[in-house]
Amino acid sequence: MMARNSDGELEEQSTEGYQEAAFEAFMCPLTKQVMQDPVTIETGQTFEREAILKWFRECRDNGRRPTCPLTQSELRTTDINPSIALRNVIDEWRARNDEKDLEKACNALRLHPEDDEDDTLRAMAYISQICQRSGAKKNLVRGQGIISTLADLLKSSSRRVRLKSLQVLRTVVEDNDQNKEELGKGDTVRTIIKFLSNEHIQERELAVSLLYELSEYEPVCERIGAVYGAILLLVGMGSSKSENMMAVEKAEKTLKNLEKYDTNIKQMAENGRLQPLLTKLLQGLHHYLHFASPCGPEVQVTMVE
Repeated sequence: MMARNSDGELEEQSTEGYQEAAFEAFMCPLTKQVMQDPVTIETGQTFEREAILKWFRECRDNGRRPTCPLTQSELRTTDINPSIALRNVIDEWRARNDEKDLEKACNALRLHPEDDEDDTLRAMAYISQICQRSGAKKNLVRGQGIISTLADLLKSSSRRVRLKSLQVLRTVVEDNDQNKEELGKGDTVRTIIKFLSNEHIQERELAVSLLYELSEYEPVCERIGAVYGAILLLVGMGSSKSENMMAVEKAEKTLKNLEKYDTNIKQMAENGRLQPLLTKLLQGLHHYLHFASPCGPEVQVTMVE
C-alpha cells in the first residue's frame, strides 16, 4: 500500500493486488520469481540463467563440484540450454496478465478516482510499473484511454495523488511522442506549468521534469511557450540558487528546447535571459547584414526585418 513518510512525502506502494498467481513451472526454484530467461541444466531442472550461473560460481569458489540445487546430485557439466518454449509461454502469459491487470488499474481510476486514495495510488503505481517495461506497454496505456484521467488527477485535492500523477505521467510520456501529444491536449500543459509556482518543493521538481519530457516533442514544446508566464517561471527556476540542482537542470533543458521558437527567445530576453537572443543574432548575422560596397573603404550595414 502507499504510505506517507515522516515528512509527509510520497512513498512507493505495492502493486501485488493487481497480479495473478503464476504457474509453478514459471518460477525459478532459486529466486522464487517468475523467470525472464529460463535455462535447463544436465539434470533437466530449469532455473533463471543468472541464478544458476551464480550457484555454479559459488560451488567453484567453495571448492565443491557443481551440483543441482534441487537434487543435490553432482553434475558432469555446467552447460546450460535455453528453454525457448518455456520462455515464449511465460512471455505470452505475462502479456495477457499485463493487459488484464492494466485494465483493472485503469477502471479503478476511471470509476472511483477519489473514493479511496490508497486504491488510486496503487492503480497509478501499477501503471507506472508496467510502462517501465517497454515502449509497447506505454502504447497499451494510451490505448486504454487513461492518459486524460491521469491528467485530471493533477487537480486532485490530495497532494499524494498529485505527486503520483506527476510521476506517472512523466513515465508514460518518456520516449513516446504519441503519448506526449495525447497529454498535451486541452489545458493540461497549463495545469503542469502552474505547479512551477507551487510552494511545495517536490511538486515543482516533478512538474519541471514532466515539462522537460513534453518539450522534447516539438508540437507540445510550442504550446508550452505559448502559455502566459511559462517562460518567466522557467527562467526563474533555471537561475534559482535555492532549487534542487536536478530541477534547475531540467528547467535549463526545457528553456533550451523552447529556444527553437523566435517568440520564446523574445520572451526570454524580456525576462532577463539574453544569451539565446545574442546567440541567434551572431549565428544569423549573414542573414541580417548587407555589404553595400564589399571592396570599398566603407561598409554600410543594413538590418533586414
